[in-house]
Amino acid sequence: MFMSVPCGADTITVDGPVKVFRSSDWAERAFCDTCGSALWYMTVEDQHRNLAAGLFENAAGNRLSHEFYSDRKPDGYALAGDHKRLSEAQTIALFTSGEEEHAP
Repeated sequence: MFMSVPCGADTITVDGPVKVFRSSDWAERAFCDTCGSALWYMTVEDQHRNLAAGLFENAAGNRLSHEFYSDRKPDGYALAGDHKRLSEAQTIALFTSGEEEHAP
């Protein structure tokens, strides 16, 4: 599971060993080349980054707003609260339609 905090591409500075890989037709992911920690998920078309929530104390105070691939989650996962839950088909349609909401 990847939980993230949205941010503008011009609001962060990266200083350190980062590895980036293309994880889908529309996105790439980055991680620390030293320890392997997840750093961000970025939509390629608009370069919008969602930073890993674990980089911030208490996820920077953000609340869960979207759950992607909700129909593919392990049986033991149950994220509480009233938030948007998108199935695999809905997630793929969202990101391939060019109408990304920028919340991975």
